[in-house]
Amino acid sequence: MVKIPLFLALLTGFLSHAAASDFSLDRVSAADVSAVETELPAPVHFLSPLRTPEVSGDGYFNRYILKAVDRLYAEYGLLGYDINSILTHDIPYHTYGVIKARRPPLTMCVAAMMEVLLTAYDIYAAETGDYSVFTYLPQRSYEGLAITDLKGHIWVNHDFKAYGTADALINFGMGERRLFEQLRPGDFVNINRTTRTGHAVVFINYIDIKGRIQPAYNDSVVGFKYFSSQGGREAGTGGFDYRYAVFSKFGCPDMPYKRDCNVIYSQRQDYLNTGTMFMPERWTGVFPSPGPAGLQETVLDRVFFDGLTTDDR
Repeated sequence: MVKIPLFLALLTGFLSHAAASDFSLDRVSAADVSAVETELPAPVHFLSPLRTPEVSGDGYFNRYILKAVDRLYAEYGLLGYDINSILTHDIPYHTYGVIKARRPPLTMCVAAMMEVLLTAYDIYAAETGDYSVFTYLPQRSYEGLAITDLKGHIWVNHDFKAYGTADALINFGMGERRLFEQLRPGDFVNINRTTRTGHAVVFINYIDIKGRIQPAYNDSVVGFKYFSSQGGREAGTGGFDYRYAVFSKFGCPDMPYKRDCNVIYSQRQDYLNTGTMFMPERWTGVFPSPGPAGLQETVLDRVFFDGLTTDDR
């Protein structure tokens, strides 16, 4: 597959890599948040499945993402959260080697998104016999933090124009933008909160004010149910699990399970980053250019990704 440098999408980030990021919640005031927060858009009347993976042949990888979520929750759920840990277990990268876990079985949110991807690859390859998911990017792309590494984008780096997992997939030709009101189960969301923290998650469903699952986006939606790693370090208190995210304008209503309140709704992708993943046959071969000499590798923001949601505190 021909690799096409992603010059235009990342050029601005390259030229300003030595400067401070153009977006940081540390520099955002309450007034700034109010300025970017908007009303949720009016619903468009279409139906999406409550939890059913998308039908075969639709061109999107959602059904394998959801199968990965189910496997990880069943086999590695609630084993503990730790910001310095990566992956709940060592993961073979087909025949090319093993991506080693750091301090397993603990893990954290951006690492959870990478583990979801790697688990989905394994399920997809076993079901279809197509192992191209392991040849599209080398193993090191899931281990390094440079601009040419997918991990460096999943970990969030504004100088790479990567504000979340959705951007990471887009930057590597593996996905596309999908607005919040268009999301389907198995899409990706990175949130920012009014408390100056954030999270990386898999979208599961829209929810209403009582936490009831909605069959599609509609005017009762106040947030969404998601899957990720968060919570406490001790087993049973954190790790792979579900949460109910609620946008800040709706307060912090009672929900059927643990809540994640104070989430900022905005149409700006640097505040609410959303998108979806293509099936492998649609991956384009577009990759980020290495960029100028001296471009810094991603450094995880351990304060921003603190792992604590409302009912973990």
